Amino acid sequence: MPRKNPKLIVASVRTTEARHAVSNQHTLIARLKAAGHPTLEAEQTLLTYLSILSHLEAHEKKLKEERRARKTETKNRKISN
Repeated sequence: MPRKNPKLIVASVRTTEARHAVSNQHTLIARLKAAGHPTLEAEQTLLTYLSILSHLEAHEKKLKEERRARKTETKNRKISN
């Protein structure tokens, strides 16, 4: 059974949380617009959330790639032994 990677689990949770924050911010902006309120600050916050999400997704992807590389290395060692 494969071992779980705690860093990957945390990264996945954080990425999911960031996606929810982005979704909530989109909803907030839509509500503000519908009510005729200014949205500049909410849109700037959304840009910040999107930037954070992008970094988190890249980090999660890197961790997954590293995990795949380790698995491949382990399989290659077993085959050569």
